[in-house]
Amino acid sequence: MTMLLIRMRAILLGLAALFAVIAAPMQPAVAQDALKIVAVVNEDIITELDLFMRMRLAMISAKLNDTPETRQRLLPTLLRTMIDERLKTQEAKRQNVSVAAGEVQQRIDDLAKRNGLTTDQFAQTLQNNGILIDIMADQIKTELAWARLVQRRLRSQVKITDEEIDQALANMQAAQGQTEYRLSQIYLSSGSGDEASVQQSAQRLKEQLEQGADFAALASEFSQDQGAIRGGDWGWVRLDMLDPPVASVVQSLQPGQIGGPVRGAGGYYVVTVKATRIIDVRSVSAGTVEMEQILWSLPSNAAESEVRKAFSQANPLISRVQSCADLANIAGDAKPGVYRNLGNVLVKDLPEEVQPYALNQPIGEPTPPLRTNRGVGLYVVCGRSAGDDASLSRVSVADRLGRQRLDTLARGYLSDLRRAAVIDIRL
Repeated sequence: MTMLLIRMRAILLGLAALFAVIAAPMQPAVAQDALKIVAVVNEDIITELDLFMRMRLAMISAKLNDTPETRQRLLPTLLRTMIDERLKTQEAKRQNVSVAAGEVQQRIDDLAKRNGLTTDQFAQTLQNNGILIDIMADQIKTELAWARLVQRRLRSQVKITDEEIDQALANMQAAQGQTEYRLSQIYLSSGSGDEASVQQSAQRLKEQLEQGADFAALASEFSQDQGAIRGGDWGWVRLDMLDPPVASVVQSLQPGQIGGPVRGAGGYYVVTVKATRIIDVRSVSAGTVEMEQILWSLPSNAAESEVRKAFSQANPLISRVQSCADLANIAGDAKPGVYRNLGNVLVKDLPEEVQPYALNQPIGEPTPPLRTNRGVGLYVVCGRSAGDDASLSRVSVADRLGRQRLDTLARGYLSDLRRAAVIDIRL
């Protein structure tokens, strides 16, 4: 049974005392206070110091002034985010999902660049503000692990058919001359059942954005959808692709304006439109992917025992593949599987079982072992011919449909974890 003891009034009343204690010089009694537990998430704890460090990190990343008002606005949402992160970390660990240190470092490098700093300057800025770089690294590791877990557990449930792609393209053709919107969003789930507090949290985030906070930074920190890992960026969308309440807000915005919070499917949305453009169907293209594979060759009528043997040889290799380069590196351990760089290939020329992954699998992420009429194969997509600017290509249409469907499944996954968790908030 879920035990979610959120006492929002107590959080707000205790806010000033919390930060007054932690911001003061660390006398022994104060240090002890800083390690007080503010929440327990199953077997994991969140301390006052954890909360303070993340608050400082959020404000620095979003370029917010550290004021009591800012803290009051962000604290409830931040605590909810940290609780969700504990749930994600626990589930990733339970499912044996790992993240390479190099991936985390690349994300830190990207964040530094977005803030106009070198990585060393970024680290020094954090240090000057009393923040350990490990706090940021842990946050990034959690989100990368969750994204990988979602792909591993839920990706096989996402099937984008040719008929769906054809229908989406037909809808785009019908929308010729209409407006598309480059959308970024922050999504807060109302799955906890505390509807009023979620709406208030969304409103506080909007207020911070209107005062100049960096949208991508706040989305990365607080958004509870798969777009968080992209700073809230959902690319080019049409109004018919959005929930009607969200579409109504988006349509009313000029580029750069902030809209919401608005109640949509599953929770509350704060949105911004980066740019608009007129749909031009002339950009339709067939779509190719650059792909590599390791194939255990088997005839289409191979015995089931031979197929199971190939699967048993392929499965242990998946966790060792973090990029396209890794597939070639492990080829020697895949025998009798044979590595091959397929180069640029038309999606329609791939085996039917591989095509959905060619369209939707994240770059560098290995597929599960796939049985085709050629055998059992592991595949990695290394690149796609169509980028976001060619939004009417079959590749990008299928990619967008797949991401939307996967995001819906991921929200449900996290909601299930919340319902099954024992969460005790003591602040």
